[in-house]
Amino acid sequence: MRDDLRHSVQALLRHPGHALLSLLTLSCGLGFAIFAAGIYFSFTAGDLPFPEPERLVAVEASRDGERSQAKSVHYLDLLEYQRQTPSLEALLPLQTDTVTLGGQRQYPANFAAARVSAGIWLWLGEAARPELGRGLLPGDSEPGAAPVAVIGADLWRRFLGADPAIVGSRLKINGVDTEIVGVLPGRLRFPMTQELWLPFQPPAGTLSRGEGYSMGTPQHVMALGRLRPGASREQASAELHQVAQNLATQFPANNRRVGALALPYAAWGLPDVDMILLGLAGAAALLLALVCINTANLLLARANERRQELAVRAALGAPRGRLVMQMLTETWLLCLAAAGLGLFFSAWALEATQQAVMATADGRLPFWIHFTMRPQAVLVGLGVSLLTALATGLLPAWRASAVDLNSALRDGRGSQGRTSSRFARGLVWVQIALSSLLLLASGLQTYTVHQRLNAGTGARMEGVLTARLTLRTAEYQGSGEAVQAARAALWNRLQARLDEAAASAQARVALSTSLPGGGMIDTDEILPEGMTVQDGQYPEGGNYRINAGFFDAMEVKLLAGREFGPQDRADSLKVAVINQNFAQQHWPGQDPLGKRFAIVEGQTQKRIGPWITVVGVIPHVLQGIGRERGLRAANFYLPISQATPGAPADMGIALVGVPDNAASRELLARAVAQADPSLALEQVVSAEERQRIAHGGEDVAAAMYLILGLLTLGLAISGIYGVTSRAVQLRGQEIGVRRAVGASDGQLMRMLLGQALSLLALALPLGLTGGALALSGELGSSLPLGLGVLLVGTLISSLVLFSTWLPARRALRQSPTAALNSP
Repeated sequence: MRDDLRHSVQALLRHPGHALLSLLTLSCGLGFAIFAAGIYFSFTAGDLPFPEPERLVAVEASRDGERSQAKSVHYLDLLEYQRQTPSLEALLPLQTDTVTLGGQRQYPANFAAARVSAGIWLWLGEAARPELGRGLLPGDSEPGAAPVAVIGADLWRRFLGADPAIVGSRLKINGVDTEIVGVLPGRLRFPMTQELWLPFQPPAGTLSRGEGYSMGTPQHVMALGRLRPGASREQASAELHQVAQNLATQFPANNRRVGALALPYAAWGLPDVDMILLGLAGAAALLLALVCINTANLLLARANERRQELAVRAALGAPRGRLVMQMLTETWLLCLAAAGLGLFFSAWALEATQQAVMATADGRLPFWIHFTMRPQAVLVGLGVSLLTALATGLLPAWRASAVDLNSALRDGRGSQGRTSSRFARGLVWVQIALSSLLLLASGLQTYTVHQRLNAGTGARMEGVLTARLTLRTAEYQGSGEAVQAARAALWNRLQARLDEAAASAQARVALSTSLPGGGMIDTDEILPEGMTVQDGQYPEGGNYRINAGFFDAMEVKLLAGREFGPQDRADSLKVAVINQNFAQQHWPGQDPLGKRFAIVEGQTQKRIGPWITVVGVIPHVLQGIGRERGLRAANFYLPISQATPGAPADMGIALVGVPDNAASRELLARAVAQADPSLALEQVVSAEERQRIAHGGEDVAAAMYLILGLLTLGLAISGIYGVTSRAVQLRGQEIGVRRAVGASDGQLMRMLLGQALSLLALALPLGLTGGALALSGELGSSLPLGLGVLLVGTLISSLVLFSTWLPARRALRQSPTAALNSP
């Protein structure tokens, strides 16, 4: 074994160019595979600082067998799960929330909070041991107990100046005077990103499963369980499933499509991770296949050069297995060195990914996820490198060891030369198909993400400072007339204060329940006047409340009619401004001004609301993120001044014409404090940054797709040239024979190029079709796909034809005698 290693190292050093090219090629594939494994284990393994984290089980409701959302278990269902799931030691509820915390020396601020059952703290171990004071106790959740809270150490230092007397002090939380009883370690963000904890209180009011199977109501909670010693998550899942089936039988109107799932804690609240990981794994596998083909071609060429050496060793008595092992050892050394190089670059890429995701996740990344190199990923890299060595080196080694001693010692060609050309053509075919598939998929993914991130919204986005204000204090909660009047009065006061602030900065104010370029797409069922509806299937429209002057401030030009003004009061004619999509879908070819529609209220018992008259039409303004639904949405806008009853509980604020700096943020904060000093702004960012955050880190994904595309392009150029030119070189003797019997250079060139075109005709459509299928549903238009197919097809065809023409031209310059003696 030692001699084999020494001989392999010497063989590699004798041909440093070949070794370096093989090393770099292998490093591309192995590095990306290790990176993909690092992403996978960062999500699934996590850094959970709890004792026996494998016993913690997150329970989520499912809808028609599919995961829905973390806060999805109805409290009445939870009570049944608690009673009828013996595999769980306990199953406890909690709720996540955002609360407004009043500062002692600054404006109030919003923080992610959780309302937690005291029993959960026992499961968290040392991670939840207070640095100061105490944690939550069972008595804190009792009816009538004094309001208390526990805060995280980072919040304590960042927002409260690490006040040593914080324990026992009282602060306003959502306007309620609350005692701070403890400070927990800063690393803890339980259950996901929270840093303030309140006692859990059961949902208020009469408990009812409500209409249908809707989830996310105030009576839905998150649920965390702990397995009994020896019990498995599969047992718990089966028990929960049985209970869910019983509930579906008992309450078919509400629970017919509702199930229950027991998930690992690290899977909590991450329903789309499987698709991300599957895409990464698929890309890594295809890239590795491309790498294996490239490297196998290099090794075949190297083995062809060593046939006489191998023949001499065979003649001296070396068994074939020893020759194969000798050549495999060289491949293993290359793969291990490439894995080391790939490990270095993938560790760097994981750290860069962590920084990029933290910059774009807006504090939403669960605390246990940290993209870093993990031992599991290193082991995967080692295993993949060994498999790659086997897949890449075994066939070249086996073919090279099958030497015909007489012919190899006579002229350097073995009997395998007769089939090498066919094998080389097979390599070219696979290389073309894989390269075109990966190039098309990565290129179009990069394009679509870039388009979404840089698409215009139809409204001004430069020089716009945005924020969100959510009403969390008790006087604004509920649906009574007093609450609605308080909300309406607040928005009037805020509008006045913001107008004053904007005037001092020579800016303008825009208010909307959802600002353009991000946030949610808010929809309601509607009934356009004159439409006949069958089976209660009403069309949907996007519903947004805005202030008078909104479109002028956001520089959206009206196509027809007017926007809202002071005449649009609560007691005047109900009016709306609609977008082009709304007009074209419901009144095609007609003048929409003066047309009417109504909002359909209720879920099961549907009621037609008051008629609303269209007074203006605008171009399409993108609400939400720019996917297909947002681009085709039929949106309508209603004045905030006509929102009573039904005044919104939160509002997006845009200060148009100011930079995102401390002075502008102070203007906004002061205006809110003057309107109501107990409220706090959140998500204070520029409109461009807000749009980027709304895409949830898609710019990180775009960078990954771009890197994958560049790797594929590099491998395609080197690989297609390598396998194609080698296929031509292997036909050197055939070219010599044809020239000797009278074939002209033009005929031979046309023959070789024609055979290259026949390979393209078979392999290129296959690869392009695979890439197009992989992107089905991702593209909103067929034009990018068509252009992508054209560009990738042209690039791959040019590479193949050039890689055929150049070595063919060299071969045709040789004399027939030299060609007949070529290897």
